[in-house]
Amino acid sequence: MTSQTTEWHKTACNLCFVNCGLKVQLGGANNKEIIKVKGDDEHPVSEGYICNKAARLNYYQNNPDRLLHPMRRKPDGGYEQVDWNTAISEVASKLKTVKETHGGERILYYGGGSQGNHLGGVYGASLRKALGVRYKASALSQEKTGLAWVFSRMVGGMFHPEADHAEVLMFAGKNPFMSNGIDKARLLLKKIKKDPKRKLIVLDPRRTETADYADIHLAVKPGRDAWCVAAIVAHMVQNKLLPMDWLKEHTTGYEKVIAHFKDIPVDEYAEFSGIEPALLKEAATVIAEAKSFALEEDLGVQMAPHSTLVTYLNFLTFLLTGNYGKKGTSAMVAQFIDVIATDYLPVDEDGKELSRRTMPVTGAPIVSGLFAGNFMAEEILNDHPERPRALIIESSNPVHSLAQAPKLREAIRSLEFSVVIDIAMTETAMECDYVLPAATQYEKWEATFFPRNFPNNFFHLRAPIISPVASVLTEPEIHSRIMDELEVVKPSDLNLLKFAAKGGIFAYTLAFLLQLARKPKLVGVIAYVLYRTLGPSLPKGQESTAVIWGISQIYAKKRAKQLARIGLKGFSAGTKLYQRIMAAPSGTVIGISKYEDSFTDIPHPENKIQLVIGELLEELSELKSMQPLIKTNQDFPFSLVAGSRRAYTANCAIRDPAWAKGKNVTALTIHPEEADKHNIPEGAQVILSTETGQATAHVAFDDRMHLGTISVPNGQGMHFTNEQGEQVTTGVYINELTNAKHRDKFIGTPLHKFVPANIKLAM
Repeated sequence: MTSQTTEWHKTACNLCFVNCGLKVQLGGANNKEIIKVKGDDEHPVSEGYICNKAARLNYYQNNPDRLLHPMRRKPDGGYEQVDWNTAISEVASKLKTVKETHGGERILYYGGGSQGNHLGGVYGASLRKALGVRYKASALSQEKTGLAWVFSRMVGGMFHPEADHAEVLMFAGKNPFMSNGIDKARLLLKKIKKDPKRKLIVLDPRRTETADYADIHLAVKPGRDAWCVAAIVAHMVQNKLLPMDWLKEHTTGYEKVIAHFKDIPVDEYAEFSGIEPALLKEAATVIAEAKSFALEEDLGVQMAPHSTLVTYLNFLTFLLTGNYGKKGTSAMVAQFIDVIATDYLPVDEDGKELSRRTMPVTGAPIVSGLFAGNFMAEEILNDHPERPRALIIESSNPVHSLAQAPKLREAIRSLEFSVVIDIAMTETAMECDYVLPAATQYEKWEATFFPRNFPNNFFHLRAPIISPVASVLTEPEIHSRIMDELEVVKPSDLNLLKFAAKGGIFAYTLAFLLQLARKPKLVGVIAYVLYRTLGPSLPKGQESTAVIWGISQIYAKKRAKQLARIGLKGFSAGTKLYQRIMAAPSGTVIGISKYEDSFTDIPHPENKIQLVIGELLEELSELKSMQPLIKTNQDFPFSLVAGSRRAYTANCAIRDPAWAKGKNVTALTIHPEEADKHNIPEGAQVILSTETGQATAHVAFDDRMHLGTISVPNGQGMHFTNEQGEQVTTGVYINELTNAKHRDKFIGTPLHKFVPANIKLAM
């Protein structure tokens, strides 16, 4: 019989980047199971909202594939358990050897945190600095670097679409009814539907569950979003629907941008994109005439043909109409830490970048400090003298999530050394030399640094609610032990800070500033320094929060005006902010922004929005050829959505297929008319094939699908140990079938939402 406590513990969901506040009750042996989950009504943002996924978090916390001991690959390819001292010593030695032989820049780093798991990644920065690692990638560079490139070039900072207050709201390639990804998603959709003064526009080939709430559904042909959005902008330009005085006051380059849309044949582009011209023009007029308009885009366009161009066109849709820096539009957020960093570079007279740091072998661009993961296998598998020689992977599963998994497996096996830090023996871990087990996100202090909310800047540091397994370590401890072995920091450099910490936080602050001035090399490994000096002086178990104190000091200096608006200013503002964060189990406001900040914080000349991105205006001109970027053909007549978001998908966070409730949760879906045309009955087993491989799948009908398309969900095909101790998989392991060379020409993000494919009945 399962025991259960009555106490409610506050935490947050880790299954999408919104991280809604939760309250959970524990039970089972030693209270290590999450028995009951409900929304935290004291959470300042989610206010008690919860979706179906969070209710089944125990499938994340407890599963048979939990990794409990460090594992080392044996010569025969199997794994053996080793103790922590051996693991740390050998991992540090191997990494040090690679650094001394080839240079630290030959060590790649991938990861740094999953959806709710960022605190450990901050400590990983110290290890990277100690080793001299220069090249990093993560899930963000799989999805969001095109977005980062565009907002850096145009507004110079991360922005927040004010969906809550917009009179007209548009979702492009986003289905929040199923995937969430915005605050209180379903409540917002219902709220807009009931308000006759508000309108919702949805751009998506599928008649999504979100589209059911829409006033206008632009059911674009797959892969042709660019023509659709370009036609929307062109209609506004050609009908003089733009606020010219606002553009003159707040932007540069508007004349040049407008000129590119004056001759676009709106009707022709609309029809080519699959939209009735009258409907497209209605959408354009509704946007242009709205008192406030906000646009949210997501992977449906960010991982589709012309992805970065479409993001640029989406930005032009709201910036050319003056929907920035006022209520219900888009406003610049004050990030607690720059997870999605701005990296604006000088441009020439045509608005093209003069230079950009790139990867040494493939020349892949580095955006927001990240290279696109789609280049990783190519970067490794060659005889170039500057090719990578080692790989550190933290809280990520690139072999499962990046395109063309077989090539990535080959690449990792070819390295001189590789190590994974994770909670399970993932598909990636099974290719690496060492696997180090970490505590789960509910067994340690944790936080998520995604930029959130306007005008109130919000941050949630979460205390552990479950005692960790004794044989695992937190990421901060793992990184710090490796740092100890590397002996990059002399113990004598830490003595003053350790002594000062005993005198209290304000004594430590003075000593900290003094020591960093005397020993500037410590700045690069500051997370490690804080963990080893301030950490031990904190209440037992809170050592890893020391870095939050450090980040609070940086935030207080960088965002002084936002912080002053909540009453924190002066020398002690950072420390008081840290104390406020620690005292708020449901999260807290860490600063208040104002709409004028959205202009005064623009780093470009005269604080003006830069509308010209020369490279993308050239790409816009290429649309005149009326040729899709990727085409289906006789051999592969379908466009496959390789990784759709459904009610129960969670990337690689949950491996147990039993967590997914409902029918056909792993099925390949197809419109029934399309299935009938190809004589494929519902429930049939089919062979799904692409140019790189094939897999088997069961078919389910979905009359919401666009004709000519098929879809399989993300996060499937992972191995799992069932109750009989057998290794099983469910669903399609989609990146066995994708091709890493199908990527955005500017940034390198994969084009997973349009993969030419075929299906045939299995014999």
